[in-house]
Amino acid sequence: MRILKVPDIEHLLYEVRYLSRYIEEEFLFKIGLSFHAGRSEARMLKVSSIVPKLPVPVSKEGGGDPQSWKKKKLGGIATSANKAPPSSSPARLHIPEDVLNHQCIGRRRANALVKYLQGEYKQKYDLRTKKVKVLEKELTECKTELANIVHSVSLQNQQIDRLQIDFEGVQAMITQLRKDQKTSVEKVATLEVENKRSRTLLAEEEAALSDLESSRIIEDFKKSIAFRTIIQDHIQEARDHTYDGVRLMQQKTGVTVEGLTPSKASGDPSSDFDGGEIESELQKTFALEVDDEIVDIE
Repeated sequence: MRILKVPDIEHLLYEVRYLSRYIEEEFLFKIGLSFHAGRSEARMLKVSSIVPKLPVPVSKEGGGDPQSWKKKKLGGIATSANKAPPSSSPARLHIPEDVLNHQCIGRRRANALVKYLQGEYKQKYDLRTKKVKVLEKELTECKTELANIVHSVSLQNQQIDRLQIDFEGVQAMITQLRKDQKTSVEKVATLEVENKRSRTLLAEEEAALSDLESSRIIEDFKKSIAFRTIIQDHIQEARDHTYDGVRLMQQKTGVTVEGLTPSKASGDPSSDFDGGEIESELQKTFALEVDDEIVDIE
């Protein structure tokens, strides 16, 4: 069913009520006209039709004027005709030709005419009434559907309001997360700079320590070699001095020194003495002054 707007529904209801009232007035006018219509009143249905005159009724009491009675009756019919509403006047009603030429127009079939008109307009009235009921039913359905639509729209508006509130909350959360993310990015950048600088300093320190350790080892090695060379030179000098003194003593005195082999006495540099024997021999023969030549090793 198509949805009608409120102005359209009100206009339709107004038309239905007006049509119903017009049908009722027309039906009542036709019924009244049918009851009061006779041969003398058939001219109101069709002017050109020839209707015979009604016989003058005779009063049983014998009183009264027949002409005055006829004028009174015609005046009452004219008054009742003039009292009809303008919208329901006979001049505006459409009466088919077959109805005007019907045999019920005759005086003896007036009741049949009344029944015919009653049936015809009752059928139209029932049809219009059914249409009015159908329209009223459609109107009620439209109102119900409109109320349902209004309720559904109200629920949708409430849901939209809740979704709007949730959306605003999510949007605020997203904004806060973006701020936190920006802060985190800045902290990460700062930490990366600090890390890079720390790595640079560590690399420099490692390089410096490596160079220092290498140079220190080399210096220590050089110092140890130089010290050993100096010791060996002192030992060799002391050995030569000792051997020279022993040989000189042997030459002067002719006494053989115990423990002195011919190779030692002859000045052969290859000797069986080890470092400890040489050192003890040197300490026995003379005091070795090496304090000024010892190099301190760090």
